[in-house]
Amino acid sequence: MSQSRFFPHPPVSVDDLDAFMHRIDAGDGELAALSDEGREQLRTELAEAWLADYLDDYPVPAGLDDAAAQYRAIASGDRYPHLPEHVREDLLIQFNAVHGEGGPEHWKWQE
Repeated sequence: MSQSRFFPHPPVSVDDLDAFMHRIDAGDGELAALSDEGREQLRTELAEAWLADYLDDYPVPAGLDDAAAQYRAIASGDRYPHLPEHVREDLLIQFNAVHGEGGPEHWKWQE
């Protein structure tokens, strides 16, 4: 199965990636013909392509309050609930690269 059969390019935004992952899980449209193994393979291919092409472009908020709120929502799965765990973890690494290691509990808050 070719990845281009279902998506010529990975979605540009993480919101679109999350939505497409949901479509894969739900078996929408032509995705219904995929086996569970085929769905998992497609999810993996899509996640790898998105990580390679767009992860560095993820808009991590500069403000600590906004960044902390997004970080926690991503970590809990409340935000982007359909993404594979490793994709969410890679997103959190982007936050740590901008604000420091260890997540919001370890970031240096400025008064």
